[in-house]
Amino acid sequence: MKKVNRCYIIAEIGINHEGNINIARQLINKAKKGGADAVKFQFFEASTMAFEDSKKTNDQKKTTSQKESLYKMWKRMELSFYDLIQLKKEAKKNKLDFICSIFDINSLKLAKKAGLDAYKVASSDITDVILLKELSKEKKPIILSTGMASLNEIKKAIKILHNNNVYLLHCVSMYPVPEKYINLNRMLSLKKLTKKVGFSDHTDDIFSSLQSISLGAHIIEKHFTNDKYKKGADHSISAEQEDLRIISEYSKKFKLRLGNGKIEPSTKEKVMRNFFRKSFYYNVDLKKNAEIKKNNIILRRPFKGIPAAQYKNILNKKLSRNVKRNQPVKFKDIII
Repeated sequence: MKKVNRCYIIAEIGINHEGNINIARQLINKAKKGGADAVKFQFFEASTMAFEDSKKTNDQKKTTSQKESLYKMWKRMELSFYDLIQLKKEAKKNKLDFICSIFDINSLKLAKKAGLDAYKVASSDITDVILLKELSKEKKPIILSTGMASLNEIKKAIKILHNNNVYLLHCVSMYPVPEKYINLNRMLSLKKLTKKVGFSDHTDDIFSSLQSISLGAHIIEKHFTNDKYKKGADHSISAEQEDLRIISEYSKKFKLRLGNGKIEPSTKEKVMRNFFRKSFYYNVDLKKNAEIKKNNIILRRPFKGIPAAQYKNILNKKLSRNVKRNQPVKFKDIII
């Protein structure tokens, strides 16, 4: 994984290519334009994801075709080894890291052969000890989603991967996640296990991604599509190119906006005092030796004379010279 001095942004294309390699390529190019650091796909064998008579979840029933079984949907989304190589080439052409979620041992063997920049373990597989042990032999970074996982399950997974460079992602396995269940503070709790934490965003907007960056996320993984209104398992919880651009730009600039925290204004801001602060001006012509009274001076912009804080020091003082209306009040005008 490339090193970036900010939050690392993964465009999770996943299965949003709908089994079409050309759409997958298009999405890689759009992810680059959106400012992503990496693209991620899901690499699996359909037979490990569902039986031929497996039932869809309620969310899947709402977003996918009723005529297509769960098994057939996964089968249609399968990527071949050749597909993987072609997509990696496209990613590298765009100077993007190429990552895959790996769901089974055979897919891991092929992914290893293809040469990924990092491996992703989906929330569904955090308890797959067999897969985790195989992954523990790899030297590439491992990104571990923690949706549905208890503290004990997360600790067991980390123990298996203790020699690996592991990033923990807070994740809520609901599609989409209602606001009251997003629980971004859980990401902060994961920091007790490792400082390298992030957020896998299953919400239907980008606000949680932005907020998690502000909370110190090292990685944001956001599902990515070319049309969030398209029918399909993950499109509705995905970002489009402009959404991703906003997330990416925010990750680059949010620390800059935080500043140094000093109360004292910067030198550049202090210059603005001359434009926006008020000082005293004469609102009538006055002769030498006349007294300055409250009805013959007025506060107004710009700041060219004596400030309001000096009011008592000039009131009832005599003038050392003639002054004109709209002329700023200066100490050199006054007999001290």
